[in-house]
Amino acid sequence: MQTNVWSDQVCAAGIDGFNSWKSESIAKELDQIVQDALMAQNQQNINFENALSHMMKMRQFLSNPNNILGSNHTKHGEVAEHLEVNVRNAWVALNGQKEVATFDGVARTAPEDFILDNVKYQSKFINGTNNTLKHVLKHFEKYQDESMNYSIPKDQYQVIEAIKSGNPPSCLNSKSVHTILQKVEEIELETGQSFQNVVKPSISKYSEAQLGRVGETVSKHQDRLVEENQRIQDEIQQEARGRKKFTELKKGPSVSEGSKVTVTAATITASLNTITIIYRKVKAGKRIQDFETSDWKEVGLSSVKAGVKGGVTASSIYALTNLTSLSAPFAGAVASATMGLTSLMTDLNKNQITMDEFVTQGQILCLEAGIAATGGAIGQMLIPIPILGSIIGTVTTNFIWAYAKDKLGERERELKNILNAYSQSILAKVDIAYQNIILKINTTYAHYNSLMDAAFTVHANSSVLAAASVNLASALGVPERRILKDDNDLETFFLG
Repeated sequence: MQTNVWSDQVCAAGIDGFNSWKSESIAKELDQIVQDALMAQNQQNINFENALSHMMKMRQFLSNPNNILGSNHTKHGEVAEHLEVNVRNAWVALNGQKEVATFDGVARTAPEDFILDNVKYQSKFINGTNNTLKHVLKHFEKYQDESMNYSIPKDQYQVIEAIKSGNPPSCLNSKSVHTILQKVEEIELETGQSFQNVVKPSISKYSEAQLGRVGETVSKHQDRLVEENQRIQDEIQQEARGRKKFTELKKGPSVSEGSKVTVTAATITASLNTITIIYRKVKAGKRIQDFETSDWKEVGLSSVKAGVKGGVTASSIYALTNLTSLSAPFAGAVASATMGLTSLMTDLNKNQITMDEFVTQGQILCLEAGIAATGGAIGQMLIPIPILGSIIGTVTTNFIWAYAKDKLGERERELKNILNAYSQSILAKVDIAYQNIILKINTTYAHYNSLMDAAFTVHANSSVLAAASVNLASALGVPERRILKDDNDLETFFLG
């Protein structure tokens, strides 16, 4: 078969394979985007339910006012504490985070009222900013606990901040402003810390914690949670739409993929041309190990020309993008050689070719794998040219024997004798250093060969085949997360 026909067949197979691969990859990616979005939305639904559960705790607490500490005029103090704990926990729960506030381990009459971010807090909700600061001072003077923080109404804290910044509210006279500043200084003096380190703003204003208004306050917090949850859900959907749009754009052509087509086609064409020229020389009676420098130069120069021509021609065949990765890996070369040897063995068993022809043609089929294994592409000086043929010849010969062993019956001895004689004639040209290289390569070949034999032995039971297939997939570099190892993995793959 002529080289151009062979090349056309490979390109046609590559085009069909690439198109199928690309469509399948994009479909899988789109499916993954949908699954990711559904998982994110489901998780957010769980987060929202957890957030609402904290608001439910708040409503349950308010449902029985008689159990709230204090008189009708002071019950707002404990109400503020529960707002602080439950509302803060609701907001972090909405974002999928752990609780930040708790009453656990805190007695109702303990010096602290609740724990927030692992810090003890005493809540002071008193009518009037100055009065609140008085109670903060009084509490600190009584317990002298420097690890204690104080929570005061949010609106009162804002008044203090405005006064400290020189912009006091117009509703306060100068005497009130001076008194508040004096209390702030006293707190800093007593605690030895800045006011901001000791006193923190509550999430509630003074009026929002009152029994007559706290129900409305809880409803407002809950409405904000609902709005925020919807915003998060919309953001998840928007991100999914963006990812889908980006993925769908991959269906169309791109300059980068077009440039890859040229390189890919050039590589494939040069490779086919290399094998053809070497095969012609071998058929003419010259063994690979006897190739001289001039022979290798002819092979390399011809392959370069053929590669350039093939690259220019195939630049219009966009589907060849990424096919380079199919011929580059070592395992891929081994698999290709195995399929070719299967066809040759069929011809040999039908007496359509002789044993010598089986060996010779087998070497040609394995040549690309041999080059990939030695790392010595034609024209590169990684391995000295005079010794390159010997190395490739030895590697391909050993691979042919590893494949044909136990498959030829009575003719196995004949093949072994031929291969032994062939190997002995060429190993004499290879020194100790290259023998070590060959040993390493052959070990790798044997490893892949045994994995493929185990994975494709049709007489083995299903469990053995499954285990062998997993081992083969791992050896070929398939990501662990994509390998189906058992029935659970299989069920998850099909059922999502």
